[in-house]
Amino acid sequence: MVMKSIPILSLSWRFFFVAVLLPLWAAAEPQPVTVTVAGGVSGSVLPPRFLGLSYESSMLLPRGGRYYFDAHNQALINTFRTLGIKSLRVGANAVDNPKVPVPQEKDIDQLFDFARAAGVKVIYSFRLKNGDPATSARLAAYLSAHDADWLDSFAIGNEPSFYLNVFDSYFALWKKHYDAILKMVPNAKFDGPCTGEKKSYSVAFAKALRSHEHLAMASDHFYFLGNGRTAESNQPLARASFLSNHVHAEYQAIYTQIVAKLASMGVAYRIDEMNSCSHGGALNVSDSYAATLWSLDCSHWWATHGILGLNFHTGESVSHGTTFGAVNYAAFMQNQAGPGFVMRPQAFGLLAFTQGAHGRSLPVQSQANPAFDFNAYAYRDADGSVYLTLINKSYGDHSHLAEVTLHLPSDVSVQHGQRMDLIQENQNVGAKTGVNLGGAAISLDGDWQGQWSDCGGGVVKVAPASAAIFHFPAATATTPRS
Repeated sequence: MVMKSIPILSLSWRFFFVAVLLPLWAAAEPQPVTVTVAGGVSGSVLPPRFLGLSYESSMLLPRGGRYYFDAHNQALINTFRTLGIKSLRVGANAVDNPKVPVPQEKDIDQLFDFARAAGVKVIYSFRLKNGDPATSARLAAYLSAHDADWLDSFAIGNEPSFYLNVFDSYFALWKKHYDAILKMVPNAKFDGPCTGEKKSYSVAFAKALRSHEHLAMASDHFYFLGNGRTAESNQPLARASFLSNHVHAEYQAIYTQIVAKLASMGVAYRIDEMNSCSHGGALNVSDSYAATLWSLDCSHWWATHGILGLNFHTGESVSHGTTFGAVNYAAFMQNQAGPGFVMRPQAFGLLAFTQGAHGRSLPVQSQANPAFDFNAYAYRDADGSVYLTLINKSYGDHSHLAEVTLHLPSDVSVQHGQRMDLIQENQNVGAKTGVNLGGAAISLDGDWQGQWSDCGGGVVKVAPASAAIFHFPAATATTPRS
């Protein structure tokens, strides 16, 4: 669905919203917060294809004579557009799984017909482990001839550091496919090395290529919150880790050890497969409202640190070696009772990010109790308006209402500010339903009718276990971007 201009909530709806949330807010001890958004110095521009999804390559193959990626599947197209998905990576463990056939030309056609309809560019992976360079080259040539308009780049293999634990051995094998593809497609662009989180080859990979003419991006895969089976053994503790700012230290370590070094070499970086917990995610954790707030915060953290983007791994099943299992971290799943897709809580985190991330990031300073898991992220759009997202991750017995004093750039209009709230109706971080943004859920056909409401002045309140997105128009602007 192409997003339309979203109207401001009617007065009656605003009264309903306040009536529902005020009793919940009143039960939580307030925490004072001061948020200052700098106006003169700005950060990196949000890449146009920052937000993406990652799928197993097995999803390209027909099941029961039908394709998952189908240009006529309007519900899936709507879902991609509504969530703001602009990058589609296919590969993952299935690309090197000997039990999964290598997708052929007709399968590729189906995928790229869908990509055109949904407006996404594709990172397309070829088999490395026991793969055939000639097959990779043949399919790359076909893809380049027929689908180059929606091709982002080629990738070769998935997480090779798990089965080729010496970089030189990996690179020698990878380069056979690379050289074969370049002979057929001289202008080909590549994404690599797509290594797993235990051992990154990205910096060594960029150095080994020497010339970066054909390197679209370096990439790795991260599951920031541990093993899904381990997380399931103590689900309350796992949800607490999802909502703690301590995970930012891991992001920073990755940035320092990998991203900053690549940036100094002039190499762009993308986390082209990631999610909360590995091995399909943790049941009752990765599929809970805690994952909504985590995915929103994680997306903003990386967006404000200048990488090309994130591809959240999803799908209907996930490959573990040669077997397949449940996808607890999926953003959405096919509706088993009929047509369409059922949204998981994480989908609302992606939707909230899309609504609040426009233009160039702005420096933000938050003054709050260090133990209070609260975060703020800001951007300046091309029209001069400012978008601000405030995330209050406190919950349960440690809930605190955030009373936030805003200090904004002088050239935006606070008086005409508008807000949109991300909530779970009972502030239950373990819930799997009852999530909405702007007063609306996402329908089975991928439609969302969320609305903006009045901001409420220079001191705003953000309920526990919720997020608020604000739009402050420039002096000549009056309505939020759609």
